[in-house]
Amino acid sequence: MTQYKAPRGTHDIYGQMALALEELDKISRAVFRKRNFKEIKTPMFEDVALFTRSIGEATDIVEKEMYVFEDRKGRKLALRPEGTASLVRAYIEHRLDIEEPMGKFFYCGDMFRYERPQAGRYREFLQMGAEYLGNSNPNADVEIILLAKEILSTLNINDVVIHINSLGCQNCRPMFRQKLVNYFSSIQDLCEDCKRRLEKNPLRLLDCKIDSQKFQNIPTMQVCLCEDCKNHFKRVQSLLKTVDCDYFVDDKLVRGLDYYTRTVFEVRSKVIGSQDAICAGGRYDNLVKELGGQQIPSVGFALGSERVLMAAQNAGFFNKLPKNDIIFIALADSELFDEAFKFANNLILNKNNIKQKLNLQDNIVVEGPFLNKSLKLQFKLADKIEASKTILFGKTEFDNGKIIIKDMKTHQQQEVSI
Repeated sequence: MTQYKAPRGTHDIYGQMALALEELDKISRAVFRKRNFKEIKTPMFEDVALFTRSIGEATDIVEKEMYVFEDRKGRKLALRPEGTASLVRAYIEHRLDIEEPMGKFFYCGDMFRYERPQAGRYREFLQMGAEYLGNSNPNADVEIILLAKEILSTLNINDVVIHINSLGCQNCRPMFRQKLVNYFSSIQDLCEDCKRRLEKNPLRLLDCKIDSQKFQNIPTMQVCLCEDCKNHFKRVQSLLKTVDCDYFVDDKLVRGLDYYTRTVFEVRSKVIGSQDAICAGGRYDNLVKELGGQQIPSVGFALGSERVLMAAQNAGFFNKLPKNDIIFIALADSELFDEAFKFANNLILNKNNIKQKLNLQDNIVVEGPFLNKSLKLQFKLADKIEASKTILFGKTEFDNGKIIIKDMKTHQQQEVSI
Protein backbone atom coordinates (compact mmCIF):
# COMPACT_ATOMS: atom_id res chain seq x y z
CA MET A 1 0.00 0.00 0.00
CA THR A 2 1.27 3.48 -0.86
CA GLN A 3 2.39 5.49 2.14
CA TYR A 4 1.69 9.17 1.58
CA LYS A 5 3.94 11.88 2.97
CA ALA A 6 3.75 15.65 3.07
CA PRO A 7 5.17 17.16 -0.16
CA ARG A 8 8.84 18.17 -0.07
CA GLY A 9 9.24 21.60 1.49
CA THR A 10 6.02 21.42 3.51
CA HIS A 11 5.41 20.27 7.06
CA ASP A 12 2.61 19.30 9.40
CA ILE A 13 2.08 21.50 12.45
CA TYR A 14 0.91 19.86 15.69
CA GLY A 15 1.69 19.57 19.39
CA GLN A 16 3.91 22.24 20.92
CA MET A 17 4.58 23.90 17.56
CA ALA A 18 0.85 24.38 16.96
CA LEU A 19 0.49 25.81 20.46
CA ALA A 20 3.50 28.09 19.90
CA LEU A 21 2.03 29.37 16.61
CA GLU A 22 -1.22 30.12 18.42
CA GLU A 23 0.71 32.11 21.04
CA LEU A 24 2.71 33.92 18.35
CA ASP A 25 -0.52 34.89 16.62
CA LYS A 26 -2.05 36.08 19.90
CA ILE A 27 1.05 38.07 20.88
CA SER A 28 1.53 39.69 17.48
CA ARG A 29 -2.14 40.66 17.18
CA ALA A 30 -1.98 42.34 20.60
CA VAL A 31 1.12 44.31 19.54
CA PHE A 32 -0.41 45.27 16.17
CA ARG A 33 -3.65 46.48 17.71
CA LYS A 34 -1.88 48.39 20.48
CA ARG A 35 -0.28 50.49 17.74
CA ASN A 36 -3.59 50.82 15.84
CA PHE A 37 -2.84 48.40 12.97
CA LYS A 38 -5.92 46.74 11.46
CA GLU A 39 -6.07 43.33 9.79
CA ILE A 40 -6.47 42.69 6.05
CA LYS A 41 -6.96 39.16 4.71
CA THR A 42 -6.15 38.62 1.02
CA PRO A 43 -6.55 35.60 -1.31
CA MET A 44 -3.83 32.95 -1.43
CA PHE A 45 -3.48 33.46 -5.20
CA GLU A 46 -3.44 36.56 -7.37
CA ASP A 47 -2.83 37.60 -10.98
CA VAL A 48 0.80 36.67 -11.62
CA ALA A 49 1.46 40.15 -13.06
CA LEU A 50 0.84 41.68 -9.63
CA PHE A 51 3.94 39.96 -8.28
CA THR A 52 6.18 40.29 -11.33
CA ARG A 53 5.47 44.02 -11.49
CA SER A 54 5.89 44.71 -7.77
CA ILE A 55 8.63 42.28 -6.73
CA GLY A 56 10.69 42.65 -9.91
CA GLU A 57 11.35 40.32 -12.85
CA ALA A 58 15.07 39.99 -12.02
CA THR A 59 14.49 38.80 -8.45
CA ASP A 60 14.98 35.20 -7.33
CA ILE A 61 11.34 35.05 -6.24
CA VAL A 62 9.98 35.81 -9.72
CA GLU A 63 12.67 34.00 -11.71
CA LYS A 64 12.86 30.80 -9.66
CA GLU A 65 10.47 30.54 -6.75
CA MET A 66 6.88 31.46 -7.67
CA TYR A 67 4.20 28.78 -8.03
CA VAL A 68 2.50 29.83 -11.29
CA PHE A 69 -0.51 28.10 -12.86
CA GLU A 70 -3.42 28.67 -15.22
CA ASP A 71 -7.05 28.29 -14.25
CA ARG A 72 -9.66 26.70 -16.54
CA LYS A 73 -10.13 29.92 -18.47
CA GLY A 74 -6.44 30.33 -19.14
CA ARG A 75 -5.86 33.12 -16.62
CA LYS A 76 -2.30 33.10 -15.31
CA LEU A 77 -2.24 33.08 -11.52
CA ALA A 78 0.39 32.66 -8.79
CA LEU A 79 0.28 31.50 -5.20
CA ARG A 80 1.32 34.54 -3.20
CA PRO A 81 5.05 34.48 -2.40
CA GLU A 82 4.84 37.46 -0.02
CA GLY A 83 2.19 39.65 1.55
CA THR A 84 2.91 43.28 0.67
CA ALA A 85 1.85 43.23 -2.99
CA SER A 86 -1.50 41.63 -2.16
CA LEU A 87 -2.16 44.07 0.66
CA VAL A 88 -1.33 47.07 -1.55
CA ARG A 89 -3.61 45.70 -4.28
CA ALA A 90 -6.46 45.47 -1.73
CA TYR A 91 -5.63 48.97 -0.44
CA ILE A 92 -5.99 50.41 -3.96
CA GLU A 93 -9.01 48.33 -4.98
CA HIS A 94 -11.09 49.26 -1.94
CA ARG A 95 -9.90 52.91 -1.75
CA LEU A 96 -8.66 52.41 1.78
CA ASP A 97 -6.69 55.65 1.48
CA ILE A 98 -10.09 57.33 1.95
CA GLU A 99 -11.72 54.88 4.40
CA GLU A 100 -8.61 54.37 6.57
CA PRO A 101 -6.61 57.62 6.47
CA MET A 102 -4.05 56.35 9.02
CA GLY A 103 -3.12 53.52 6.64
CA LYS A 104 -1.96 51.02 9.28
CA PHE A 105 -2.59 47.36 8.40
CA PHE A 106 -1.34 43.87 9.29
CA TYR A 107 -1.75 40.44 7.74
CA CYS A 108 -1.14 36.80 8.66
CA GLY A 109 -1.24 33.86 6.28
CA ASP A 110 0.36 31.17 4.15
CA MET A 111 2.95 32.09 1.51
CA PHE A 112 4.52 29.87 -1.15
CA ARG A 113 8.02 29.84 -2.65
CA TYR A 114 9.76 27.05 -4.52
CA GLU A 115 13.14 27.23 -2.80
CA ARG A 116 15.53 24.73 -1.30
CA PRO A 117 14.06 23.49 2.00
CA GLN A 118 16.26 24.06 5.05
CA ALA A 119 15.87 24.61 8.78
CA GLY A 120 12.92 26.93 9.32
CA ARG A 121 12.44 27.55 5.57
CA TYR A 122 9.62 25.80 3.75
CA ARG A 123 7.92 26.00 0.37
CA GLU A 124 4.67 26.69 2.16
CA PHE A 125 5.29 28.89 5.15
CA LEU A 126 3.44 31.16 7.52
CA GLN A 127 4.18 34.87 7.38
CA MET A 128 2.88 37.88 9.22
CA GLY A 129 3.64 41.49 8.55
CA ALA A 130 2.58 45.10 8.94
CA GLU A 131 2.35 47.97 6.46
CA TYR A 132 2.16 51.69 7.24
CA LEU A 133 0.83 53.56 4.18
CA GLY A 134 0.62 57.31 3.76
CA ASN A 135 3.42 58.52 6.04
CA SER A 136 6.65 59.69 4.40
CA ASN A 137 8.33 60.74 7.64
CA PRO A 138 11.24 58.75 9.14
CA ASN A 139 9.21 58.15 12.30
CA ALA A 140 7.06 55.67 10.32
CA ASP A 141 10.22 53.69 9.43
CA VAL A 142 11.22 53.60 13.08
CA GLU A 143 7.72 52.68 14.26
CA ILE A 144 7.76 49.67 11.92
CA ILE A 145 11.19 48.58 13.22
CA LEU A 146 10.06 48.98 16.84
CA LEU A 147 6.86 47.06 16.08
CA ALA A 148 8.86 44.10 14.78
CA LYS A 149 11.32 44.31 17.68
CA GLU A 150 8.50 44.33 20.24
CA ILE A 151 6.95 41.15 18.83
CA LEU A 152 10.32 39.38 18.97
CA SER A 153 11.06 40.66 22.46
CA THR A 154 7.70 39.35 23.72
CA LEU A 155 8.82 35.93 22.45
CA ASN A 156 12.05 36.17 24.53
CA ILE A 157 14.08 36.89 21.35
CA ASN A 158 16.25 39.73 22.60
CA ASP A 159 19.68 38.67 21.33
CA VAL A 160 19.21 40.30 17.92
CA VAL A 161 21.09 42.69 15.65
CA ILE A 162 19.14 45.20 13.56
CA HIS A 163 20.87 45.88 10.22
CA ILE A 164 19.77 49.02 8.38
CA ASN A 165 20.68 50.69 5.11
CA SER A 166 19.32 53.26 2.67
CA LEU A 167 18.76 52.41 -0.99
CA GLY A 168 18.08 56.03 -1.94
CA CYS A 169 15.36 57.16 -4.32
CA GLN A 170 14.78 57.39 -8.07
CA ASN A 171 16.89 60.57 -8.14
CA CYS A 172 20.08 59.24 -6.55
CA ARG A 173 19.92 55.48 -7.13
CA PRO A 174 20.86 55.66 -10.86
CA MET A 175 24.28 57.03 -9.88
CA PHE A 176 24.81 54.15 -7.46
CA ARG A 177 23.58 51.68 -10.07
CA GLN A 178 26.15 52.91 -12.56
CA LYS A 179 28.94 52.69 -9.99
CA LEU A 180 27.97 49.07 -9.34
CA VAL A 181 27.89 48.26 -13.07
CA ASN A 182 31.37 49.74 -13.50
CA TYR A 183 32.67 47.84 -10.48
CA PHE A 184 31.19 44.40 -11.21
CA SER A 185 31.99 44.56 -14.93
CA SER A 186 35.67 44.36 -14.00
CA ILE A 187 35.27 41.14 -12.00
CA GLN A 188 36.02 37.87 -13.77
CA ASP A 189 34.03 34.66 -13.50
CA LEU A 190 30.81 35.96 -11.99
CA CYS A 191 28.22 33.26 -11.33
CA GLU A 192 25.40 32.92 -13.86
CA ASP A 193 22.90 34.65 -11.57
CA CYS A 194 25.25 37.62 -11.09
CA LYS A 195 25.84 37.94 -14.83
CA ARG A 196 22.11 38.18 -15.38
CA ARG A 197 21.65 40.59 -12.46
CA LEU A 198 24.42 42.84 -13.79
CA GLU A 199 22.21 43.60 -16.79
CA LYS A 200 18.83 43.73 -15.07
CA ASN A 201 19.36 44.72 -11.43
CA PRO A 202 22.97 45.37 -10.28
CA LEU A 203 21.91 46.02 -6.67
CA ARG A 204 21.04 42.34 -6.35
CA LEU A 205 24.73 41.43 -6.77
CA LEU A 206 25.31 42.74 -3.26
CA ASP A 207 23.12 39.91 -2.00
CA CYS A 208 24.95 37.12 -3.87
CA LYS A 209 25.81 34.11 -1.69
CA ILE A 210 28.19 32.55 -4.25
CA ASP A 211 30.52 35.36 -5.36
CA SER A 212 30.47 37.53 -2.24
CA GLN A 213 34.02 36.51 -1.27
CA LYS A 214 35.34 38.04 -4.50
CA PHE A 215 33.86 41.45 -3.77
CA GLN A 216 36.22 43.90 -2.06
CA ASN A 217 35.87 47.69 -1.67
CA ILE A 218 32.40 47.71 -3.23
CA PRO A 219 30.90 51.17 -3.87
CA THR A 220 28.34 52.11 -1.21
CA MET A 221 25.01 53.85 -1.53
CA GLN A 222 25.95 56.27 1.27
CA VAL A 223 28.24 58.32 -1.00
CA CYS A 224 25.49 58.58 -3.66
CA LEU A 225 22.54 59.60 -1.52
CA CYS A 226 20.85 62.88 -2.41
CA GLU A 227 20.33 65.40 0.37
CA ASP A 228 16.71 64.35 1.01
CA CYS A 229 17.62 60.66 1.29
CA LYS A 230 20.68 61.44 3.38
CA ASN A 231 18.62 63.52 5.82
CA HIS A 232 15.90 60.86 5.92
CA PHE A 233 18.41 58.14 6.84
CA LYS A 234 20.10 60.34 9.45
CA ARG A 235 16.73 61.02 11.04
CA VAL A 236 15.91 57.28 11.14
CA GLN A 237 19.16 56.66 13.01
CA SER A 238 18.55 59.61 15.34
CA LEU A 239 15.08 58.34 16.27
CA LEU A 240 16.39 54.81 16.86
CA LYS A 241 18.95 56.26 19.26
CA THR A 242 16.23 58.31 20.97
CA VAL A 243 14.35 55.12 21.91
CA ASP A 244 17.58 53.23 22.79
CA CYS A 245 17.25 50.82 19.87
CA ASP A 246 20.67 49.52 18.80
CA TYR A 247 21.36 49.10 15.09
CA PHE A 248 24.15 48.47 12.60
CA VAL A 249 24.51 50.31 9.28
CA ASP A 250 25.08 47.57 6.68
CA ASP A 251 26.20 48.90 3.26
CA LYS A 252 25.56 45.52 1.61
CA LEU A 253 21.96 45.21 2.74
CA VAL A 254 19.64 45.45 -0.28
CA ARG A 255 16.78 42.98 0.35
CA GLY A 256 15.41 40.73 -2.37
CA LEU A 257 12.48 42.80 -3.63
CA ASP A 258 12.69 45.60 -6.20
CA TYR A 259 10.04 47.86 -4.71
CA TYR A 260 12.15 49.09 -1.77
CA THR A 261 13.28 52.73 -1.57
CA ARG A 262 15.29 54.50 1.11
CA THR A 263 15.25 52.60 4.42
CA VAL A 264 15.65 48.81 4.41
CA PHE A 265 16.31 46.65 7.48
CA GLU A 266 16.78 43.11 8.70
CA VAL A 267 16.55 41.70 12.21
CA ARG A 268 19.01 38.85 12.64
CA SER A 269 19.01 36.47 15.58
CA LYS A 270 22.33 35.15 16.86
CA VAL A 271 20.70 31.90 17.97
CA ILE A 272 19.68 31.16 14.36
CA GLY A 273 22.82 32.45 12.65
CA SER A 274 24.35 35.86 12.11
CA GLN A 275 23.56 35.82 8.37
CA ASP A 276 19.95 34.74 8.69
CA ALA A 277 17.18 37.29 9.04
CA ILE A 278 14.09 36.30 10.99
CA CYS A 279 12.37 39.57 10.19
CA ALA A 280 12.90 42.21 7.48
CA GLY A 281 11.32 45.14 5.73
CA GLY A 282 11.72 48.66 4.49
CA ARG A 283 10.20 51.66 2.75
CA TYR A 284 8.46 51.45 -0.64
CA ASP A 285 7.34 54.93 -1.63
CA ASN A 286 6.48 54.17 -5.28
CA LEU A 287 4.76 50.78 -5.12
CA VAL A 288 1.19 52.02 -4.65
CA LYS A 289 1.46 54.24 -7.72
CA GLU A 290 3.16 51.52 -9.78
CA LEU A 291 0.20 49.22 -9.06
CA GLY A 292 -2.36 51.83 -10.16
CA GLY A 293 -2.98 53.93 -7.07
CA GLN A 294 -1.94 57.37 -5.92
CA GLN A 295 1.61 58.38 -4.97
CA ILE A 296 1.48 57.13 -1.38
CA PRO A 297 4.70 56.67 0.63
CA SER A 298 4.74 53.43 2.59
CA VAL A 299 6.88 51.24 4.84
CA GLY A 300 6.45 47.73 6.24
CA PHE A 301 7.97 44.50 7.49
CA ALA A 302 7.35 40.76 7.46
CA LEU A 303 8.50 37.84 9.56
CA GLY A 304 8.47 34.12 8.85
CA SER A 305 6.62 32.42 11.70
CA GLU A 306 8.56 29.15 11.56
CA ARG A 307 11.98 30.84 11.64
CA VAL A 308 10.89 33.16 14.42
CA LEU A 309 9.70 30.20 16.48
CA MET A 310 13.05 28.46 15.96
CA ALA A 311 14.71 31.46 17.59
CA ALA A 312 11.98 31.62 20.25
CA GLN A 313 12.46 27.95 21.13
CA ASN A 314 16.21 28.44 21.55
CA ALA A 315 15.44 31.46 23.74
CA GLY A 316 13.25 29.39 26.09
CA PHE A 317 9.86 30.66 24.92
CA PHE A 318 8.41 27.15 24.59
CA ASN A 319 8.97 26.60 28.33
CA LYS A 320 6.48 29.37 29.01
CA LEU A 321 3.70 28.05 26.80
CA PRO A 322 0.40 27.77 28.70
CA LYS A 323 -0.56 24.27 29.83
CA ASN A 324 -4.13 23.06 29.98
CA ASP A 325 -5.60 22.24 33.37
CA ILE A 326 -7.16 18.91 32.37
CA ILE A 327 -9.97 17.32 34.36
CA PHE A 328 -10.39 13.62 33.52
CA ILE A 329 -13.77 11.89 33.93
CA ALA A 330 -13.37 8.21 34.87
CA LEU A 331 -15.85 5.35 35.26
CA ALA A 332 -15.71 2.57 37.82
CA ASP A 333 -18.96 1.16 36.43
CA SER A 334 -19.94 1.29 32.73
CA GLU A 335 -23.63 1.58 33.71
CA LEU A 336 -22.88 5.15 34.81
CA PHE A 337 -21.58 6.23 31.39
CA ASP A 338 -24.66 8.31 30.49
CA GLU A 339 -24.57 10.11 33.84
CA ALA A 340 -20.84 10.74 33.54
CA PHE A 341 -21.25 11.94 29.93
CA LYS A 342 -23.98 14.37 31.00
CA PHE A 343 -21.84 15.56 33.90
CA ALA A 344 -18.82 16.15 31.59
CA ASN A 345 -20.95 18.22 29.24
CA ASN A 346 -22.37 20.25 32.12
CA LEU A 347 -18.82 20.83 33.35
CA ILE A 348 -17.68 22.05 29.92
CA LEU A 349 -20.66 24.43 29.69
CA ASN A 350 -20.39 25.30 33.41
CA LYS A 351 -24.09 24.78 33.93
CA ASN A 352 -25.34 26.02 37.30
CA ASN A 353 -21.79 27.24 38.07
CA ILE A 354 -20.68 23.66 38.57
CA LYS A 355 -16.98 24.61 38.28
CA GLN A 356 -17.18 27.05 41.16
CA LYS A 357 -19.10 24.57 43.31
CA LEU A 358 -16.36 21.99 42.75
CA ASN A 359 -13.59 24.58 43.31
CA LEU A 360 -12.31 24.16 39.74
CA GLN A 361 -10.71 26.86 37.61
CA ASP A 362 -12.87 28.46 34.94
CA ASN A 363 -10.40 27.62 32.12
CA ILE A 364 -10.24 23.87 32.71
CA VAL A 365 -10.22 21.31 29.89
CA VAL A 366 -12.49 18.27 30.26
CA GLU A 367 -11.58 14.82 28.90
CA GLY A 368 -13.70 11.64 29.05
CA PRO A 369 -15.57 9.57 29.97
CA PHE A 370 -14.49 6.44 28.03
CA LEU A 371 -16.33 3.16 27.66
CA ASN A 372 -14.69 -0.27 27.51
CA LYS A 373 -11.54 0.74 29.40
CA SER A 374 -10.62 -0.74 32.76
CA LEU A 375 -10.30 1.68 35.66
CA LYS A 376 -6.55 1.02 35.72
CA LEU A 377 -6.21 1.98 32.04
CA GLN A 378 -8.33 5.09 32.61
CA PHE A 379 -6.02 6.28 35.38
CA LYS A 380 -2.98 5.55 33.18
CA LEU A 381 -4.55 7.65 30.44
CA ALA A 382 -5.21 10.45 32.94
CA ASP A 383 -1.53 10.36 33.93
CA LYS A 384 -0.39 10.33 30.30
CA ILE A 385 -2.33 13.47 29.38
CA GLU A 386 -1.15 15.08 32.65
CA ALA A 387 -4.60 15.60 34.11
CA SER A 388 -4.54 17.61 37.32
CA LYS A 389 -7.66 15.92 38.74
CA THR A 390 -9.73 12.84 38.01
CA ILE A 391 -13.44 12.80 38.76
CA LEU A 392 -14.50 9.20 39.36
CA PHE A 393 -18.03 7.88 38.99
CA GLY A 394 -18.40 4.84 41.26
CA LYS A 395 -21.64 2.89 41.72
CA THR A 396 -21.78 3.05 45.53
CA GLU A 397 -20.82 6.72 45.73
CA PHE A 398 -23.20 7.74 42.91
CA ASP A 399 -26.13 5.91 44.53
CA ASN A 400 -25.43 8.12 47.57
CA GLY A 401 -25.42 11.24 45.37
CA LYS A 402 -21.64 11.68 45.38
CA ILE A 403 -18.58 11.54 43.12
CA ILE A 404 -14.88 11.16 43.95
CA ILE A 405 -12.39 13.88 43.05
CA LYS A 406 -8.76 12.69 43.05
CA ASP A 407 -5.78 15.06 42.90
CA MET A 408 -3.38 13.35 40.45
CA LYS A 409 -0.27 14.92 42.00
CA THR A 410 -0.90 14.39 45.70
CA HIS A 411 -3.13 11.31 45.16
CA GLN A 412 -5.49 12.67 47.81
CA GLN A 413 -9.16 12.22 47.12
CA GLN A 414 -12.47 13.34 48.52
CA GLU A 415 -16.11 12.59 48.04
CA VAL A 416 -18.23 15.49 46.85
CA SER A 417 -22.01 15.71 46.79
CA ILE A 418 -23.63 16.30 43.40
